Amino acid sequence: MTRILLVTGEAGEFDIFKSGLPKEWDDSLGVLSSAEKALDTAKNEKVDVLVVGSRLDDDTSLNFVKKLMRSYPLINCAMVSSLTHDEFHEVTEGYGLFMQIEEKPGIAEATRLVELHNSITGLMNS
Repeated sequence: MTRILLVTGEAGEFDIFKSGLPKEWDDSLGVLSSAEKALDTAKNEKVDVLVVGSRLDDDTSLNFVKKLMRSYPLINCAMVSSLTHDEFHEVTEGYGLFMQIEEKPGIAEATRLVELHNSITGLMNS
């Protein structure tokens, strides 16, 4: 079972997105608003996928991703961003993000994330 953690300081940012995740994905880790709490959760729980929202309560999204990936490089991490594809790639290159998510993520973004995650894990398991 894939465990997902959502991190955002914007209330409701992932409400629609969550409804697009497969039932067999475990979202019991919930939605956290704090980078510090998210890092603590990554330390103490199994997290397969972590999605970072457009802002956090106590850090920038990008700075949080840098800290997360430095300590937990095997977590598949995606981030909400309004940047163009090229700008996003330039800004986040080397941080281990596997996906950019559009602002106000919905069901289509969740589906795309699941498909990409499944293709990555499929390659790792073959």
